[in-house]
Amino acid sequence: MTFANTWQTKEGFEILFKQYYEPLCNFVFGIVKDYDASEDVIQELFVKFWEKRNDFSDDISIKAYLYRAARNMSLNQIKHFGVKKDFSLFNQIKLSDTEQNIANPAEISELQEMIAQAVNELPTERKKIFLMSRQDGLKYKEIARELNISVKTVENQMGKALSTLRSELSDYLPAVIIAIFIGIK
Repeated sequence: MTFANTWQTKEGFEILFKQYYEPLCNFVFGIVKDYDASEDVIQELFVKFWEKRNDFSDDISIKAYLYRAARNMSLNQIKHFGVKKDFSLFNQIKLSDTEQNIANPAEISELQEMIAQAVNELPTERKKIFLMSRQDGLKYKEIARELNISVKTVENQMGKALSTLRSELSDYLPAVIIAIFIGIK
């Protein structure tokens, strides 16, 4: 099946949506193993498809495009799940564990300086998003609204920030984990 101009119309798009929505959800479910997430991925896919409908050539295979895009978005979703899982694990660590790893106030101060330095080295927008979340306590939706960006962009930037900080401060884990999630002072 080719894209043809009929899919650029609202009626044609509705037919396309009805034809592929459920099979694509099932396909994505096979990858992410979460039906709600599968539906989110496919809804986002169709929104992007609609927004870019005029950019496609007439000879594109709709089915191939949709399944390839669904696969790629599913892999991104799995990556996002990993970030959320890391966040959950970090939140489960108790402060007493950190206190056992930090012997005195001088070490705490040194650790805070290392964290602040690592945060300051983040790219400007990523640092801004990270600080709005961790220092100001804003939710991802609030950050997205304030910066006029998508929630997905906030999630991606936070994931990258946390990954960078974990890498930069890996010698000081798990003490750093608690400091990151409690907030940077």
